[in-house]
Amino acid sequence: MPSSAPSPHDADALYAALQAGPLAGSAITVLHIGAGHSSIASGNGNGPQPQLLRILEIGSRATAMACLRHDPPTAHDVENAVATVEDAIAPLQGLLAADSTLHTADPGIRQIALRAGLEAQPEMDLPRDAVEDLYQRVAGRAMAGAAAPAQDIEGDQGFIATLLILRECLQHLGFDRIAIRSDTAY
Repeated sequence: MPSSAPSPHDADALYAALQAGPLAGSAITVLHIGAGHSSIASGNGNGPQPQLLRILEIGSRATAMACLRHDPPTAHDVENAVATVEDAIAPLQGLLAADSTLHTADPGIRQIALRAGLEAQPEMDLPRDAVEDLYQRVAGRAMAGAAAPAQDIEGDQGFIATLLILRECLQHLGFDRIAIRSDTAY
């Protein structure tokens, strides 16, 4: 069973680290997708604490176990996962810091960037279009009733769930990209 305890890499910890360092005074939003939950911290840069911190009951393993019941996922699995994630993030619309940029230090999101074709670097900028293209390659197969997913993610329901959560956050919370920070600095 996934742990529901917050990780030291949760959104509020990274928010504080970024506000104490490279992005001090900037409006930022931080996303962490854990196994059992996800967290979002957002603020306008007035201090090390975010003005908004939410723990969401969607995580890579939790969403995969609850929604992605087949390998590869069926169209129904994907539709159920999308609806679950949308329901979890909908209350955040309009609450995030205005004009904030989205950041993460999650290894799972870093893997998405690499599988989307970005070159491995300590810090990467992953555009929403690249996430959407990867989502279409992965989930599009399920929606079309394809017999197998792309070989590089076969059997990795946690990866698929992380991709889906990231995609929905980018789309529904109005971000055109996510900055992936090196987790070794925090």
